[in-house]
Amino acid sequence: MHPEQIRRIILRIVTSLMNLIIGPSGAWYALGLQGLCLYIIINVFTKSVVADISSLNEKISRLGYRISPIFLISAGFLPLISSNWYTFVIIVPILLAIYVGLFWTGFHGIRKLRTLENERESVKSFQHYEIVSTLLAAFLVLFLKQVEMVSYAGYIGSILAFIALLIPMKIGEGTIRISSSDMLNQGVILARLTTGSFGIIGFSTVWCMRIIALEYAGISGIAGMVALSSLGGHIISSLNEKKLKPEAADSKNWIWGTHIVITGIFIMIGSLILSLEEFFLTGYLITRGGTSGILHPLEVRISGELLIGEGGEIGLRERIKFRIQAKIMLFYLIGNYILYYIIGEINLVLLVLLPLITSLYCCKLNLEIIDNLKTHQRVQG
Repeated sequence: MHPEQIRRIILRIVTSLMNLIIGPSGAWYALGLQGLCLYIIINVFTKSVVADISSLNEKISRLGYRISPIFLISAGFLPLISSNWYTFVIIVPILLAIYVGLFWTGFHGIRKLRTLENERESVKSFQHYEIVSTLLAAFLVLFLKQVEMVSYAGYIGSILAFIALLIPMKIGEGTIRISSSDMLNQGVILARLTTGSFGIIGFSTVWCMRIIALEYAGISGIAGMVALSSLGGHIISSLNEKKLKPEAADSKNWIWGTHIVITGIFIMIGSLILSLEEFFLTGYLITRGGTSGILHPLEVRISGELLIGEGGEIGLRERIKFRIQAKIMLFYLIGNYILYYIIGEINLVLLVLLPLITSLYCCKLNLEIIDNLKTHQRVQG
């Protein structure tokens, strides 16, 4: 196995530990819902700014990718030094966001350099290892709960991140400046719609789940179910790929994945309206099967290929996603401020409904995008 793939597997396990046990949970236990909301705001804007800085030139991007585990190490060990509220609400989300911004800006460009397969096979391999990593992380979380060592998750994550940092960096020859700088190009516009829509759905649904789970149960216990949900979606996608030609399988998986997401979101919304919060997680798991198991690898490959062109942009697909998430965060802030002004309090149900309804609109956009992609392919062909 390639050293960079080993590094990614380790870091995927680490980020799962951080996000399930240390990050959002720490903010919630520090300041409740207000702490978690502040955590989200700080994390999403920091991530976008760091990604843009990392993309300024190739040397910065490669260096940022190489040293990114340092910020996971710091986030895991920081609670040893300080247990103040601002550690969990401000500093930890900044550290985790810096890692994300640095790592993902360079990752897919570096992945393309080090793989010999065509892009379809490369992304398929990437998705396979992402699922395996998620399952390993879930087993680790369940083990820590079983032996009552959850409080050590951050330290274990830091040690694993240090191991990832020690792995020598080995990538192929070439440049990672592979994306077009022409934002008005038809392919680039389609890629921005595809990545933007998917980015909003993924961002909105996962944070809605975390808010509801932390309010009613806690999120460390759902790790296994989330992993199995992603695996289920991956199996559906693989079966379609075996039965159909590549282009037909892509279209079917995109449509199926989107409809699965829509079904999950409707269950999430219905559970809130009917005060049946125990069914909210069921809806999220269905949604996760569609996003992580089916749509994510398609979005990576389709948008990545559409963005290739002259201009020398670095990490453009990820930066598009981070920017749209920052913008939608502003929209949610304004919307909830208006609701707060009207009703005089923060209503948990309304707080979550706005992102879920927005995600439904993005699902509708997803179904329209696939038709435009087919038209674009015919024109290009």
